[in-house]
Amino acid sequence: MAADLDKLFGIDPDAVAKLKELGIATIEEFYDVAKYADSRAELSEKTGADPFKLEEWSSTAGNFILMSNCEW
Repeated sequence: MAADLDKLFGIDPDAVAKLKELGIATIEEFYDVAKYADSRAELSEKTGADPFKLEEWSSTAGNFILMSNCEW
């Protein structure tokens, strides 16, 4: 189940808009790209987002996905 990118804790609306312009609309899509340092650097260039913020959001996205897949 894909979650909209604006549901990611800590991400700002400007970053969401810029990522959506690149075709990244869900937390899962963001994580697939941002989990690698080289692709985070590329995202930073394309969006103007700080690479360390992208790393933080990527970590949060990974935790979100992990927790979404848990069966309680």
